[in-house]
Amino acid sequence: MKKIGITLFMAMLLVSCSLSKVEKSARKTIDGNWVLNSVTYDTPGVFNTTLFDDTTTSCFKNSQWFFRSNNSTGTYNIINADCSTGIRYFRWAANEIGKDTGNFEFTLKFTDEKKKDLQDKTGYRMKMKYLDDNSMQITQTIQFEGKPFYINLNFTRTTL
Repeated sequence: MKKIGITLFMAMLLVSCSLSKVEKSARKTIDGNWVLNSVTYDTPGVFNTTLFDDTTTSCFKNSQWFFRSNNSTGTYNIINADCSTGIRYFRWAANEIGKDTGNFEFTLKFTDEKKKDLQDKTGYRMKMKYLDDNSMQITQTIQFEGKPFYINLNFTRTTL
């Protein structure tokens, strides 16, 4: 997986006090418990990919995610017994691209349990392709064989 440096991460946090109505609505919708049902690709084929420099996509299937909007923190829990199980901690942001467009850049940065950054100035930048009260799709774009390659994380809301 390609790691993308997030040099504007602190700037995004400072801007969060002046969120647009669209951003506030999206954050409220994201808030809560989700399950990552599947990882799909926009290119046909079978791929062996690792997400977030953590574990393979098959390990992420049915992982449990929690997003807290009031402080932009969250967790995901890998529960597949054939994988390195356990809870991972992160900070997240959903920033609208342009004003009132409904298009969002989604960033994820790993932390420890006390919310201290684990990877200085490094995180993951993705696009939020779809969001409603019950489902969400976040897409990471990487380069593969000289072309854009899209990895889609497909979530559904749960009441864990």
